[in-house]
Amino acid sequence: LFSLKGDFDVFKVVVSPLIGIAFMLIAMVLAVKFWPTAINDYILPRIPIKKGDFKVSSSDEALFLIMFTLLVVYATTTHFLGTHLWGCFIAGMSFACVKPLHHPHHVWVKQTK
Repeated sequence: LFSLKGDFDVFKVVVSPLIGIAFMLIAMVLAVKFWPTAINDYILPRIPIKKGDFKVSSSDEALFLIMFTLLVVYATTTHFLGTHLWGCFIAGMSFACVKPLHHPHHVWVKQTK
């Protein structure tokens, strides 16, 4: 009952969440249609292969950089629209269709341990 005191901010309560939902819908379409094709067909094939014996390949490093960058961009964007957790969730889902399946998850786990 006491939480009803104060002014009603239309932008914070109505407009901002609606923009956040629209952003998530657009990001979901990108996660299915754009990111898998862009990563598998355009970005990773252009990464030069490291010479020598390394624990992490150069394509895995590039994939991790893309994942981390997308995480920061999406989380920052949705932070201003309500909560950063929306962006973190959508950034993770953006790599669910990248081939081979589950490989981005293994790269993330290996790099963040």
